[in-house]
Amino acid sequence: MRAMVTDVHLRSAVAGMRALGAARIDVLGLAPSWLGAGLRSRHARIRAAGPDAVLDPAGYAERVGALGAEFGPLVVYPGQEAAIDALLAAPRPLLDKLVLPYSSLESLKAVRDKRSLAELSTGVGLGAPKTLFEGTAAELLEGRISPPFMLKPARPGGTLASAEPIGSASELRTRLVGVPADEPLLVQECAPGPLTAVALVLDRAGRVVSRFQQEARRTWPPEAGPSSLAVSVPPDEDLVTRCARLLAEVGYSGLAELQFVGNGRGRELIDVNPRFYGSLPLALAAGVNLPAAWHACVTGAQTPSPSPYRVGVTYRWLEADFSAALRGAPRLLLDRAGSPRTGSMWASDDPLASVFLATSAVGARIRRRLPKYRRVAT
Repeated sequence: MRAMVTDVHLRSAVAGMRALGAARIDVLGLAPSWLGAGLRSRHARIRAAGPDAVLDPAGYAERVGALGAEFGPLVVYPGQEAAIDALLAAPRPLLDKLVLPYSSLESLKAVRDKRSLAELSTGVGLGAPKTLFEGTAAELLEGRISPPFMLKPARPGGTLASAEPIGSASELRTRLVGVPADEPLLVQECAPGPLTAVALVLDRAGRVVSRFQQEARRTWPPEAGPSSLAVSVPPDEDLVTRCARLLAEVGYSGLAELQFVGNGRGRELIDVNPRFYGSLPLALAAGVNLPAAWHACVTGAQTPSPSPYRVGVTYRWLEADFSAALRGAPRLLLDRAGSPRTGSMWASDDPLASVFLATSAVGARIRRRLPKYRRVAT
């Protein structure tokens, strides 16, 4: 069965498309415009443009449904949280020729809702940061929760897109400008320690068919961002087992990336990503094709068994190092990742898509610095 990867203007979605293509799976790529980098990938057998899931979720879902009717049946892999929300909200007849790669909507909701992670973690013997507050933005501003703390969206799709460290009351007030008063938020303790990610693919019986583990050497932003330099490490089989139990107990199957901070048994679960993620190229470079295993589970094809992979492969998100350099850390640009290595955008066997990804990243950075763009964004 063919695959459709949406939002292929994003590097994470392009990484998923490349992995599926490497497994000789026919891929339909969908981007908000014909300039989307994934539409220049050699792995895109069919190319299409349509509305942005963020700006026009109904139009996006309608376009996805139309492509399913024309080229289906297709397994559709949403490339970002807004795309998942748009497809979940779409009328079922619209998606008649599409297969969502999730076992159930209830299990998907459970792993995406950060408010439930602490309870789920405790149930399988994992830690989670202490929750200091759960409520709306208005209630948070009226409350007496003293920084420092980590501010998070309680669920995907809100104005606050990701976790952010808050160091003072004035910083909190500034950050909540433009956030709707009724938006649900979560405040947790700042958990110290390095960022670890465990990526798993579970079949519908809860069996681990593929797994990969990495550790961040640095992140961007430093306090709460994704990996900007990471390395593949041997799987902690006890941690893998507990992660698999957490997912299986809510009935989840498919790909999930679980992120932890801390060391050893002191690791605390901070997030679960049920989609292609930014540092996915590292797993593929180390010899683990997570998207292909996910597709096999969805389509009922023969699934692999977890196998050894290369340890010590490094991943670098160069754009993040440029951002750090512009903010006072230029030495990071001279800090080369060790070999063997891979990047967040460049793939030697897919150069045109790589160039478009880099051009898009530079263009977005320039637009953010234009006064007119900043006024519109604000």
